[in-house]
Amino acid sequence: MLNTLDYSQVPSDFVHCFKKDCRLADHCLRYQVTPFIPRERWSVSVINPSIAGTGDDCRAYLSDTPLIYAYGMDHLFDNLPYAKAREARYAMREHYGKNHFYRLKRKERCFDPKEQQYVSDLFRRFHIESEPVFDTYREGFRWVK
Repeated sequence: MLNTLDYSQVPSDFVHCFKKDCRLADHCLRYQVTPFIPRERWSVSVINPSIAGTGDDCRAYLSDTPLIYAYGMDHLFDNLPYAKAREARYAMREHYGKNHFYRLKRKERCFDPKEQQYVSDLFRRFHIESEPVFDTYREGFRWVK
């Protein structure tokens, strides 16, 4: 259950749910953000109540559990031997693509938990003992399914 929320973090196209009789409402992000809708907001997108589920069968459910997002990789390769750092950096650039890689590097995009796991697995693949350390970490919600 959310106690506080800066509604400006909610994407403008986020779909809300007002189905309070749903068993998952106490932990569904779509329902939990509704009390925080500012009065100035003229309209919001809403799930059609006639097709929204009332429990485990709801396909619109989004967990309200915050996730840890990582930003930046200025010092990700600092403690690695040059050859391993070069190989790992190249593998990451191939995996993400050049544009996405540099957006991650410039902190324009974040590493979600799945991407953080990818980098950790990549380090192990190159026999790098240390865990990857990103520049900063922030708590946030997964706004899309």
